[in-house]
Amino acid sequence: MPIIKVLPTHIANKIAAGEVVDRPASVVKELVENAIDARADHISVIIAKAGKELIQVIDNGVGMEAEDAELAFKRHATSKIAQLEDLERILTLGFRGEALPSIASVSRLELKTCARGSQLGSLFAINGGQIVTREKIAFKPGTSIAVKNLFFNTPARRNFLRADSTEFNHILKTLRCFFLAYPEVHFVLVHNGEELYNLPAQPLDERIGQVFGEKNYQGLVYFREELNDIVLEGYVCTPDQTRGNTANQYIFLNRRVIVNRQLSHAIFQGYGNLIERSRYPQYIINLHVPPQMVDVNVHPTKMEVRFANERAIYHLFLSAVRKAVQSRHIVPGFTLDPGAEAQQEIRQHFQQFRPGTEAPPTPVQPFKTGGASSSAGMPAQDRPFQPSRPVGAPEKSPASPGQGSFTYEPLPSRPTTPATPKPSDARTAANLWQVHNRYIFSQINSGLVIIDQYAAHQRILYEQILHALNEQKKAPSQQLLFPQTVELALEDYLIFEDIKSWLDQIGFGITAFSGRTVLIEAIPAEVKVGNEAKILSDIIDYYRENEGVKQPPQEKIAAAFASKNALKSGEKLTPEAMTALVDQLFRTREPYFTPGGKPVIVTLELDELDRKFKRG
Repeated sequence: MPIIKVLPTHIANKIAAGEVVDRPASVVKELVENAIDARADHISVIIAKAGKELIQVIDNGVGMEAEDAELAFKRHATSKIAQLEDLERILTLGFRGEALPSIASVSRLELKTCARGSQLGSLFAINGGQIVTREKIAFKPGTSIAVKNLFFNTPARRNFLRADSTEFNHILKTLRCFFLAYPEVHFVLVHNGEELYNLPAQPLDERIGQVFGEKNYQGLVYFREELNDIVLEGYVCTPDQTRGNTANQYIFLNRRVIVNRQLSHAIFQGYGNLIERSRYPQYIINLHVPPQMVDVNVHPTKMEVRFANERAIYHLFLSAVRKAVQSRHIVPGFTLDPGAEAQQEIRQHFQQFRPGTEAPPTPVQPFKTGGASSSAGMPAQDRPFQPSRPVGAPEKSPASPGQGSFTYEPLPSRPTTPATPKPSDARTAANLWQVHNRYIFSQINSGLVIIDQYAAHQRILYEQILHALNEQKKAPSQQLLFPQTVELALEDYLIFEDIKSWLDQIGFGITAFSGRTVLIEAIPAEVKVGNEAKILSDIIDYYRENEGVKQPPQEKIAAAFASKNALKSGEKLTPEAMTALVDQLFRTREPYFTPGGKPVIVTLELDELDRKFKRG
């Protein structure tokens, strides 16, 4: 009895659908690609319930005759490839002939199409991969495909779909790639009966302005580089227009969006030291190469490709971005050898310790902590940086200039406690001093305690904001003398609508102005005036990045605000500011970790130092 069997067509199609169609956005991608390949210059996308109920794509392309339309639902039926050599010169978006049969096998699909020059069109109704209706109809040239009840016959797959907002964001992300790659195509997007986009055919710069907002477009630099038959062109942002995530990064290969870590790294390297590690540039770049120089048939989604000469492409990206950034004269050009400079600094520093110097060097005196302390009667230089009350005990702190009053509320502590000093261990600390405007050092009996000033402030702000949100108390805010208008991308605006009430509670005063433009009239007391648009953008980015994390929204908002508004590395602190920061840190419920779980405090044990210096 043979054990190997040929799978029935309906099972094979469902398996193929698992590779091609994993969520509504995948269907949108395949149908829009077909419309573009059909040479359409007007494409309408109609969505209901984030694609779970309806996905309809209507185009004015070349259309199909009835015979071709029926063949389109056969596996591996395609008009793009006739012989093996055609795989080496693919310029269309689709070519495998898998999309339509895969989609039809897991949905109820209706196809209406009419070839250009034909008098009548065709209607096909397909249920779970089986054609149930064939008939002639009056229809304008082009094609309409309506996909209803996606995954109706594969409930396990349907159960894995996320919330409507999440699925619709994936659809928006997919469509935005087409909006940017094909600005000559008129796109319309309708969701639940509301028209969200109506983008006429236009130059790319105008399209970018409509998709991302004019303010974002103004921070972009156009460039074009050519190398033999290769053309690289597009837009990169200036260093001051970077974002906190990689959301607005697009690389197109012959107008097909791709993901390539090497090329992304080349772009980042092109900025050199002009952007911080935690910031990411925005860019829209299109690489035009002869089709025989690239293999697009590497992955079923065609997102990954293989170049014939990846190294040459890498250096082209690197040099093009570097020239584009320097063209704005953002920073004067210079040549610097950090290694040599560091060596020279070390030599000069230790010159004073050589034998024969007239007098020994004066010991460096650490900063003395100042300000109020709970250790009454102790000399200022000997005061510890312990909290003035037990950790976790509620207390209202008086508002300092530019800050509001908050009641600290204990949070659930972590199940494990790190081997770091407890607040009581700090009683022997005599001084605080700042190293590289980044870390706060202090001596304890067992060695050194080191505090990351950014992480410490992040923990403080997180608990302040979270308490205000949990208690439903509006945090202090400051009115702007000149309210700011900010134009948001559509997906950013949708997130803003979801979190607006929380933003109001933490001190923002933001109202809808016109379309996707909002008016910022007030900001939290802790936000520097002039940073309001950036902080709002960063909070939205953080919220989007952590959308899949199972966490109450108020914790996400508090973590986002704390992450983006905490004082950064490089900010010099006075002794009084260091004392206040450390004191507030130990007033929090969990001073040892940031909201994201990163350490705030580490210790360097004296025994470890002895081992490093090989002391007995």
